[in-house]
Amino acid sequence: MQLRLSILMFLQFALPGAMLPLYSMRLKELGFSPMEMAFCCATHGIGALLAPLGAQLADRYFSAEKCVAVFSLSSSIFLVGLAYAESLYLVFLLTLLFWLLTVPMMVLCSTICFIHLKDPERQFGIVRLSGTIGWMLPGWILLILIRVFSNNNLQGIASEQFLIGSVFGVIVAVYSLTLPSTPPSPSKIDKFAPFAALKLLKGWPFATYCLCTLGVCITQPFTTQATPLLLEYLGIVQPWLSPTLTISQISEVLSLFLLPMFLLRLGLRGSMLFGLICWTIALGILSIGQPLGLVVPSLALNGLSVTGFLVTGQVYVNMQAKGDLKASVQSLLTFVQGIGLVLGHILVGLLRSSSQNASNMREELVLAFQVAAVINGLLCVIFFCCFKPVFGKKA
Repeated sequence: MQLRLSILMFLQFALPGAMLPLYSMRLKELGFSPMEMAFCCATHGIGALLAPLGAQLADRYFSAEKCVAVFSLSSSIFLVGLAYAESLYLVFLLTLLFWLLTVPMMVLCSTICFIHLKDPERQFGIVRLSGTIGWMLPGWILLILIRVFSNNNLQGIASEQFLIGSVFGVIVAVYSLTLPSTPPSPSKIDKFAPFAALKLLKGWPFATYCLCTLGVCITQPFTTQATPLLLEYLGIVQPWLSPTLTISQISEVLSLFLLPMFLLRLGLRGSMLFGLICWTIALGILSIGQPLGLVVPSLALNGLSVTGFLVTGQVYVNMQAKGDLKASVQSLLTFVQGIGLVLGHILVGLLRSSSQNASNMREELVLAFQVAAVINGLLCVIFFCCFKPVFGKKA
């Protein structure tokens, strides 16, 4: 079962992995302004905000694997549309629809894994590792196609990578239906599962974790929206942009493989604090913005932070969930992330707009990365002082 769930993770992460790394480059090609780019990118957060609705379907009404099939197939259709759309309003609408379906799909895939794994606290890191590999795949597939078929019309641009990702969406839809059934768990007490999940916020450690997750997700858009623009300015040509960005995922693969050791040596709290510190250092380097030899290696810190804080956080959140609320508790976390993503993307647009008099792209982006580094530094202090989880009978 662990292998089958690893394949599910591998396939479903290829869908957003084909879209997100080069999305800001696609908007730049279309001539969008910084604020137009910010509003389009913020749809990722809107999709996360509405993820609890998808979890409500899986927790209360339909089997999770059937929801995944419908969501992934629909997402692939919208991704094809994004490959050809050019007007601001159409791009915004298609991107919004894509994330409204893709984010719940990813939440439900994680939920399926937690339910069917015999020991999720130990096994989820390895299963999640395959998802990181899947995220990297579309960019490398496109680069290989360019190299092998050198006489074709492939240019390595974002729209071509979107089309590759849409193929994976169809495969996910078919494959998810082969998995064991994950039926809903109706409750006479808590009809609306996400509201029941909100009760966890009464606990101070869980509330602290949600606050820090909100802050981290405010700073994440500074890299997803701005890092590709910085790398292009520093001289990385477009076909190599997506493969270069996978340095983060390569680091994430290695750290996910070592996640059990991190948890054993550092504990849950220590592993999450380590991830926050790595993310702060990465943002600090990006705020310098040069040279290329410093910026590119710093991408590896992103992978360490994802494993240390976000993935370990998923394990922590799952440990807090009752049996019939696992999807909704995970989606509560996704909801918090959505608020952060919306705020972060808009903040990037505002900071870039305030730097329009900058002489080059690096100077325009430096201020944004500096603000993100300060925010994350404060999160490290808050987390260290306030996050002290209690497990077992005392919980």
